[in-house]
Amino acid sequence: MKYEKIKSILLTVLVALSIFLTWNLWTYQPEYDVIESTEAFDVSIGDERKELELIQPYKVFYHDEEQITGSPNEKEIDKVLEQMSSWRLTDAKDISSQYSQSEIENLVHSPGRIELVFPDSLPLSSYNKVIKFDEENLPRTTFNRLIFDLDGKKGDKGIVYFVLYGEEDRKYVVECKVDEEKMDSFQTMFVQRALYNENFRNYFAFKANSRKTLLLPVKDGDYYSIKFSTELLEAADFLEALFKKPVNVRKNSTDLEEIYKDSSSLMKVNTNVNSLSFVNPGVDPDRNMSEELLVQNSIAFVNGHGGWTDNFKLFSVSPEESKIEYRMFLENFPVFSDTAGTTEITQIWGTDTIHKYQRPYFKLENDYSMFSKPNKVRIPSGYTVQQALEENKMINLEFVEDIAIGYKLTRDMNFPDRLLYDLTPSWYYKYSGNWLRLPLEELEGL
Repeated sequence: MKYEKIKSILLTVLVALSIFLTWNLWTYQPEYDVIESTEAFDVSIGDERKELELIQPYKVFYHDEEQITGSPNEKEIDKVLEQMSSWRLTDAKDISSQYSQSEIENLVHSPGRIELVFPDSLPLSSYNKVIKFDEENLPRTTFNRLIFDLDGKKGDKGIVYFVLYGEEDRKYVVECKVDEEKMDSFQTMFVQRALYNENFRNYFAFKANSRKTLLLPVKDGDYYSIKFSTELLEAADFLEALFKKPVNVRKNSTDLEEIYKDSSSLMKVNTNVNSLSFVNPGVDPDRNMSEELLVQNSIAFVNGHGGWTDNFKLFSVSPEESKIEYRMFLENFPVFSDTAGTTEITQIWGTDTIHKYQRPYFKLENDYSMFSKPNKVRIPSGYTVQQALEENKMINLEFVEDIAIGYKLTRDMNFPDRLLYDLTPSWYYKYSGNWLRLPLEELEGL
């Protein structure tokens, strides 16, 4: 009897010990250092930006009777936007039903057109803060081309079109009118530069697929690989800007990252590739957020902590994912990297609050090329790019959405004691929503 009693007590102790150990395992958290902070304060990590600086085209073309000229030059595009800033567009009207896909193609690429190309589709209402419209309630459409019809006149008014071009399941055409004198003045200024200025090159039309014609340069071009020094940003600034109560945040460090967390939010600083990620796990992405609200919220959010540290521009809007991306630009060419979060500011939004925020943890400082000889890079012509894409059996041209020159950002490990990056020009193509590099070494034999 005594033996049975001892056995029962021992079994009870073992069960209790097992429950205790299981509970400790489930509730274990690594040791976090308490962040010494007593109150939140206003933070300005970099700069605030206006819509005009962030929502911009990245190519401009002139369609003449005999040739197509174009330029990605930022100064040329700024001249167009500056002249438009004095315009007031009137009589905005959705005339999408009047156009088939093929007719939209003719509208965009016919002679007598100036074409501004945007990296992705944008809500027309968001552009109301960039250019003046008379109407308060604009058509609820999106666009990726701004077309100036130099030959079309309606009475004493010039015609401008906002067009969604090249998408499989959507098409939009919004017609607007502008004072004829302003259009004539704009035409005189622009056409002369497009035909005779060295910033413009000759382009040809590449019918990439059944939906879209892409414009590519006729000749090779010389560009330079550029080396930049960088400045790391301060984790404390993001801590104060992103967490509701910084005093409750705890820190844990590993060899590759710093982790900051409170009861509802988590921020990771990847010290290996110098990117930052902030997430509210309890906030679900808002799949019903409009493109207009996505643009508005994203700009206000980054402006709230002065988070524009380099030349970023709106590059991708995906309302079905409640996701928006602002990409780093250099000399008006997009900058890409093999590592997510090093060349783009990405946001995913929940209802009225941010779900995820990913961005570079550094900013470009000084052009370091003065300390080393610049490396000239010959970029092949558009004909070479066309041939490479057509001959690649792994590429279905129906999914090629855009082609552009961009810079690839890579860390220069020849200077391990300094944070230096090389930005090397190359061809890129947008394939099923993703931008991929077309390696120059594969184009040399073509």
